[in-house]
Amino acid sequence: MIHTRWKLARERQTQSHVEPPEVVAEREQIRLAHALGQLVYDRRTALGLSQSVLGERLGLTVDEVEAVELGGMLPVTADLLVRLAGALDVTVDLHVVAEGGNTVAFGNRAA
Repeated sequence: MIHTRWKLARERQTQSHVEPPEVVAEREQIRLAHALGQLVYDRRTALGLSQSVLGERLGLTVDEVEAVELGGMLPVTADLLVRLAGALDVTVDLHVVAEGGNTVAFGNRAA
């Protein structure tokens, strides 16, 4: 009979686990999609728009708008960002770095 040995916390800390690059990239994409979703929701509600009105502006269904706001619209594409900028009357600032920690922000459109 083989018994599994429980590892002590100090033993676990000495073992380094490195996630594959594709897992890290997917995790970053999900984080970015959630941040974008919150921005879309905040801007839509600030403008007093319903999801259906925003959907009409974007050419999306209400379910798709909800998916964007919940961070479930993956991958985040340049096309989606351009359409959001027009529909929400904002500029979209995307800061991408190789190590992760990408950010997305909305800015006021210049007059």
